[in-house]
Amino acid sequence: MEKIAVLGAGVMGTAIAFHLNNLGHKVNLWGTDFDEEIIKTRKQEKLGIKIPGEINLFHFDEMEKALKDRKVIVFCVKAEGIEKISNYVAPYLREEMVILNIAKGIPDPPYLTLCELIENKIPKSLSGKISVVAMGGPARAIEIVQGIFTEVIFASSNLKAAKLCCSIFHSPAFVTNFTSDTVGVELCAAMKNSFAIAVGIGDGLQGGDNLKAAFMARSTTEMARIIVAKGGRVETVLGPAGVGDLYVTSEGGRNRTLGKLLGEGVSIEQALKEMKGQTVEGYTTLKGIHRIAMSLEREGKLVVRNDLFLFHNLYEIFYKGRPVQVIVENYGKQRG
Repeated sequence: MEKIAVLGAGVMGTAIAFHLNNLGHKVNLWGTDFDEEIIKTRKQEKLGIKIPGEINLFHFDEMEKALKDRKVIVFCVKAEGIEKISNYVAPYLREEMVILNIAKGIPDPPYLTLCELIENKIPKSLSGKISVVAMGGPARAIEIVQGIFTEVIFASSNLKAAKLCCSIFHSPAFVTNFTSDTVGVELCAAMKNSFAIAVGIGDGLQGGDNLKAAFMARSTTEMARIIVAKGGRVETVLGPAGVGDLYVTSEGGRNRTLGKLLGEGVSIEQALKEMKGQTVEGYTTLKGIHRIAMSLEREGKLVVRNDLFLFHNLYEIFYKGRPVQVIVENYGKQRG
């Protein structure tokens, strides 16, 4: 059994801690400044559970205690908080530690992936002595807590670290795989949120399964074109991190909801208001995907308007004020 620190006591962090504790690992759960009530009451109301007594809880100012004697550190904060949390843990890192990132998003330049950002924040004296791993795949927190079948994939340039995460998380109801394709896994994890908005728009416009299926298939193709151009693998897109996660996200959740509202004629501003300030990862990730796509176009590796026409139209709806109907109208005009 391993000694693990889970950083972030939100829905996913609590679910991960709950799962690892059930497998007999020694788990510390540290809360951000947004998690104080959860740490205080030991209740995660959104999951409807009480945090087991075997899990040690730590407040925001107790990071050093939370990381003491830990082998694996799991980052379970929003993508926007990864840089801050990386800087916060840096003084307490030791050789042989493994950092597992659960967050899904595209960081600001110059980084392509969140794992790159995390690696850059590791003290130079520990460079090459601490491994960073990414987790991808459809893993809804409530289903993890309920013990519903889940399959994920761990990615790292250090396959030994990825295999360690596989063994730590694996159970009959939690299947694990590993790969060295960190770029593919992390970009899938981020991009599927944006493409799920497109699927939601199609659902809101026409509500037909045929259109949703076409958008999902096209989304997979466009994700693959970006990922392969950045050095990732097609098989990653066709696995849990790509198709699997895209399916789950397109069937429900905030990204699909935002898209459906837009398809039904609600403005972007009103749709976000109706969602009561919830963070919609796909919306915030659009600019990151656009930045990557345009850099690939400058390198002559693709033509955004043609090779990524679904994404191109989605971006224009959000940032050029185009009507949502263009995403269907222009689809019918495209080939290839």
